[in-house]
Amino acid sequence: MDATRKKILVVDDDRTVHALLKLMFEKAGYQVFAALDAIQGLMLAKQIKPDLIVLDIMMPAGGGFAVYERLQMMSGSFQVPFLIYSSMAPDEVAKKIHEGPSVIVLNKVARPEEVLEAVKRLTGG
Repeated sequence: MDATRKKILVVDDDRTVHALLKLMFEKAGYQVFAALDAIQGLMLAKQIKPDLIVLDIMMPAGGGFAVYERLQMMSGSFQVPFLIYSSMAPDEVAKKIHEGPSVIVLNKVARPEEVLEAVKRLTGG
């Protein structure tokens, strides 16, 4: 694979979401990696050091909040932006994860253009 393409890690337990996001992101020129639960997401994040993590909140094996918190606490590690992409209400997500320059929260009903725009903003490309 092309090492110059930005890497996106999708952490979501829904295989349909993986397929749709993979298609959309690869068409836009990104490399896409997939994890189906929180534990797999943490392991892949450490291994591939993605340029962006697209993270679902409600999933098995720890959930998205645990993935976010653990990656934020990893000392001496890379800093990675997050696109929180969940069916959970944004105001519920905001109780634990605050939007900022490196975090965007989108509901899964967001239009594909909104998702791609958020990805471009977070990856700088």
